[in-house]
Amino acid sequence: IENIQTSIVFAYTALEAFTNLSIPDDYEYKMQVKSKGIIEIYDKKAIERWLPLKDKISNILTIIYETKKVEAQTFWSNLVNLEKLRHEIIHQKSIERTEFYKAYFGKDIFKSCKSAEETIKFFFETHSEKKKTNPLWPWLINKDKEFPLTLNFKSEHFEVIGNLYEGLKK
Repeated sequence: IENIQTSIVFAYTALEAFTNLSIPDDYEYKMQVKSKGIIEIYDKKAIERWLPLKDKISNILTIIYETKKVEAQTFWSNLVNLEKLRHEIIHQKSIERTEFYKAYFGKDIFKSCKSAEETIKFFFETHSEKKKTNPLWPWLINKDKEFPLTLNFKSEHFEVIGNLYEGLKK
């Protein structure tokens, strides 16, 4: 149980760090509050602090990395479950029974834990298809079956030109 909880918290934290680092310092996110009829504007610090991770990924990263809808990807439901499981661990309430531990023994628990890596791969591969790179991607030389998984990935052939968000892959 401890290893599963560690995996959940670590996967979520890694994905949150990747997401927050991907947002440019001058980025602003505008969100219309339907019930109030007003538009709220979030700067980078407000985005990091106040928006849920799944909203940052689906509403902000898809714009930054110019991807298709992430919610349509097969890993999305596992990612939503990862966030739910992480919140249950971090924000534990008084427990009178051990019902919530049952999720750790389900066959899909490993899919939820792996969803963070699949999410980062999704953004990496989409960005890579546009012949762009980003210093956030791990550059592994001669490491088969390691992330990132692309056939022609050779870090020695990558060159970053411009700032963090405008790097071009050559």
